Amino acid sequence: MKKSTVIIILIIGILIISMCNFDEVKEAFELNIITTTIQSKLINKDNKYIKADLKIPQLTMGNKSIENNLNKKFETDIMSFYNNSYKEAQSFFDDFPEAENKFIVSSDYEVKKSNDKIFSILIKYYKYSGGAHGIYEYIPYNIDLASGNVFVLKDIFDENSNYQQVINSEIKNQIKQLNKEQNLPEDSTQIYAFNKIKDNQKFYIKDDSIIIFFDLYDIAPYVAGIPEFTIKREVIENLLNSKYKEIIFYNPNANTL
Repeated sequence: MKKSTVIIILIIGILIISMCNFDEVKEAFELNIITTTIQSKLINKDNKYIKADLKIPQLTMGNKSIENNLNKKFETDIMSFYNNSYKEAQSFFDDFPEAENKFIVSSDYEVKKSNDKIFSILIKYYKYSGGAHGIYEYIPYNIDLASGNVFVLKDIFDENSNYQQVINSEIKNQIKQLNKEQNLPEDSTQIYAFNKIKDNQKFYIKDDSIIIFFDLYDIAPYVAGIPEFTIKREVIENLLNSKYKEIIFYNPNANTL
């Protein structure tokens, strides 16, 4: 048998085997290469009480169970916001039927950090129910992708660490600098009236930092918006527990942490 004939037969055999096992090969390949990607599900509602434009994040992941749980949570939370706003609008127009402007609500999102270990995203809500301006609120979801769990600030620190005092001090120092930039005394409370972070303090993760942020009116007037304070890695690294230190500061493009 000629050498070329043998090669052709071998190639045909490999192709047949590959076709027979295509589904298994495809599944294994996908599990290894799929990272978290995101698309938007859009829901628009317009009735006598409310106009809503809702943008809901929909994740695609290798782990379909975690993917389904997270997507269900995002949609449930956003639709809860809509339903509560609808009831509020309905009650308002029942009391004031002569009112002309319906409520306006919306949701959007912004991914702050995403790799194969961690996913940090803000869901951004807006509601206008009359008056000088609308109200907006950001809800963070910091997710350990290995488990699918959404973790809160206290989870990432060692139990006996003084992380709250360290973060409080850092925020106060940053406020002093902000006051100086506004030509105010360092200890002025004219704009920022901050005392300490809460046990359930909102935060998200970006690059090698955590970003502490506050709701409207929490520590500053409306004009200040959503105050944010960057807490860099070197400030908190020795306070983090080993599990979250690894995933928060994980960089897939680096050889070491």
